[in-house]
Amino acid sequence: MPSKFIKIGAMLTTIFLLGGCGVPATPGELIKPPSTEASLQRDKTSQEFIKWLPDKAQLITPMEGQEDNAISFGDMDGDGIDEAVVVYEYSKNKGSTIKAMLLRQENEAWQKISEVEGFGYGLDYAGFYDADEDGHNELALGWSLGEAGNGLDIYTLSEDKLKLLSKKAYQGKFILR
Repeated sequence: MPSKFIKIGAMLTTIFLLGGCGVPATPGELIKPPSTEASLQRDKTSQEFIKWLPDKAQLITPMEGQEDNAISFGDMDGDGIDEAVVVYEYSKNKGSTIKAMLLRQENEAWQKISEVEGFGYGLDYAGFYDADEDGHNELALGWSLGEAGNGLDIYTLSEDKLKLLSKKAYQGKFILR
């Protein structure tokens, strides 16, 4: 008879352990801030951009820039509608590559316009501003170069292609002028 109770006890213990029972979450762990309309829209837009990325690519969030977000918006072509830039890293045969992709909204869907390859170890800054004061925004990409500092590439949009306008080094925090 005791053998029967031991078997039942062992079986119940096994079921309990395999059942996934655990310590319930505390009320503080269950409380989350409400989602704003802007954050919901940003999440939806992020999902639209992810479909343009190569397999196993990861979005990179710049250390400085617009709202600490992986997506930066600005009007480059002067039509009053913002384009978007996403910077991502992906692994290929030997090492990883960083790229920046420019997208435009056409007929309520985002389309890839152009793409450029970055350099360095990461992204310091991604954003739009009128660097040459011609009335049109340019794309500024600041690349982290480790001990060497940072490199800044300024791109203009010409015939739906990003064209390198200037390239220079900088130290410390990037400040728009």
